Amino acid sequence: MTALAYPLSLAEFMDRLLISSAPFDLPEQVEIAGTAGGEILKSEIAARLWTGSVRLGRMTAEEARPIRARINLLRSAGASFLAYDPKRAFPAGDPGGTILGAATPVIDTLDADARLIALGGLPVGYVLAAGDMLSFQYGTNPVRYALHEVVEDSATADGTGVTPLFEVRPAIRPGAVTGTAVALTWAHCKATLVPGEIEVGTTRRTITEGVAFRFIQTLR
Repeated sequence: MTALAYPLSLAEFMDRLLISSAPFDLPEQVEIAGTAGGEILKSEIAARLWTGSVRLGRMTAEEARPIRARINLLRSAGASFLAYDPKRAFPAGDPGGTILGAATPVIDTLDADARLIALGGLPVGYVLAAGDMLSFQYGTNPVRYALHEVVEDSATADGTGVTPLFEVRPAIRPGAVTGTAVALTWAHCKATLVPGEIEVGTTRRTITEGVAFRFIQTLR
């Protein structure tokens, strides 16, 4: 047997959690300043990274024991895991991913405007809508995990399975290349626990409750 490797896969961590709530957010990294003329200036000061707050529901002590062990593992320096938004595990127009089926989406086009991307390899007529999530890997040493939210109202695959360019957030980072496989179901990023933002919960008799943690995306 070998030790677990980072990032922990969805099956090794997130899919094991008995989640009660898990809000996902892409907070701004913006600094503002005002001018003498009353103008408000904004400037981006850091990369926008996904964050999440996970709260688990009531569990038996037996259910909580292995989950707490994995959380304790992930509190180590350098530990990471794959994270996704449980409320957006599938595109809005394809609950369960049955329409996508065995199709293998890829990046078809990357635009000079890093906010725009087009996908190929989709079923004819497949629709992506605002709020849908997509992810892919890029770069080497380390491999990075990109997670993006569709901003466009809709992007529909044509007769060849290719969408028009559509807008996503955050912007596509350098290193992405065409032909890269894209996940539209369980789209995920690489994340790490936020130190000091972990609640181990309490156990009364056979029931454990109050287990919670915050995480933030990491690009390394």
